[in-house]
Amino acid sequence: MVCCIKSLISKGTIKIKNRRRETMKAKIINTTLVIILILLASANIYSQDKSTNHVFEMTFISIGYDQISDFMDMYEKELKPMDMQNEYVLSTKIFRHLNGPSWNVCLVSEYKDMDAWVAADKKFDDIVAASYPDKSKREEMFKKWGSFLRGHTDALVRDYPNLEKK
Repeated sequence: MVCCIKSLISKGTIKIKNRRRETMKAKIINTTLVIILILLASANIYSQDKSTNHVFEMTFISIGYDQISDFMDMYEKELKPMDMQNEYVLSTKIFRHLNGPSWNVCLVSEYKDMDAWVAADKKFDDIVAASYPDKSKREEMFKKWGSFLRGHTDALVRDYPNLEKK
């Protein structure tokens, strides 16, 4: 009798262990499928976005009010020409703060898509290196640029041409 009970218990234990393994396998498979679906959906959304809408990089800069004129001069003389050399930048605009949060200058650069934004970033590095072949002068320019900044925030946004007022 004791042997029969031990046999039944051991067979039941094996069945329970097998069910746990099957349940674990099912969870792993389901989780993997969900992750694959999320990745596919994300890739599909990204591919739709990059081919239909322009991307804008907005840099909100906080500058001391007594330095704004000097910053604008530096931008016009040194940074704008570099932007003009970058074929991936479709347009740039600079805005001055009138009312609102703590930033007082906003730079907006327009790109065809995310791929152009990535290419423009690389191209900018090449343009800066060519404009300032002497590393110490390049570092001096970036130090001067940084001296204006009390803080900044960057944002990438895209447009919706079908929602524009024309």
